[in-house]
Amino acid sequence: MVLKKLLLTLAVFVFVSLQISANTNPVVSNVSFSLSGTTVTVTYDVTDIQQATVTINMEVSEDGGTTWDYNYGSATGHIGAGVIKGTNKTITWTYNGASSENVRIKIIADDLVGDQIYYSGQIYNTVTIGSQTWLKENLNVGTMITSNNGSDNQTNNGIIEKYCYDNDETNCDIYGGLYQWDEVMQYATSEGSQGICPSGWHIPTTAELQTLKTEVSNSGNALKAIGQGSGSGAGTNTSDYSALLSGYRSTSTGGFFYLSNNSFFWSSTKFSSDSIFGLYLYNNNSNIDINFSSKSNAISIRCIKD
Repeated sequence: MVLKKLLLTLAVFVFVSLQISANTNPVVSNVSFSLSGTTVTVTYDVTDIQQATVTINMEVSEDGGTTWDYNYGSATGHIGAGVIKGTNKTITWTYNGASSENVRIKIIADDLVGDQIYYSGQIYNTVTIGSQTWLKENLNVGTMITSNNGSDNQTNNGIIEKYCYDNDETNCDIYGGLYQWDEVMQYATSEGSQGICPSGWHIPTTAELQTLKTEVSNSGNALKAIGQGSGSGAGTNTSDYSALLSGYRSTSTGGFFYLSNNSFFWSSTKFSSDSIFGLYLYNNNSNIDINFSSKSNAISIRCIKD
């Protein structure tokens, strides 16, 4: 009876994919669930004007939607790739968690048109530039920690931690998270480590950043999204890399600086024991600099495909 009370307080969230190009995204509707013993059955309808099949993902939260990392085990039914659109789709799974009234469910539908990937609750677009494939958005993964002063560092505690500019999670939604280098690398030190990137992706090396720079003819404007920068630094985004001027967090003060003025993207290559190479972009010129920053500063990350 406790479990029944628990599950009847579940809230179901319906999420659709990010829109790209002229693609029309799938729509999930009529989501509901039922309980039999410890078995939860989620039902939903899904439509898509352009595609016959969609990819369905589910996430579960035990803290009212603050985090979505509950391991619900093996779900069966209409989940994963190749789900045929239609009505009365079902997903079945067993709830083995603690009694709580704060359990939530997300149903996420995507047609993965345009080379997208699903990772940690978000759908990322990808872009191929020359021989390289990059995420088209800054990575936004992990739990936000508040930055009050220089001592609020990300730690090796088994939880991916991020800063959001001005301690506002809305900025993470727009610009991605800001990460100290050790956290980005997940405390590895080898060039090309996966770090916090999705499986099959990794933190770029300096050589890979140099290749990117060469592919766009050393034009930072070609990397910057439209609306980023001004004058001689106005983004043209001819590469479709869609870089944002996301600023950074200083470890010495715990403060945030240079939003809309510059951006810096980590590499996995050390300059020294305390400094790491990365790629700089600016708001008032078209330069691309491969330079270094203290690894304790928190800045952006773009993952590159293996």
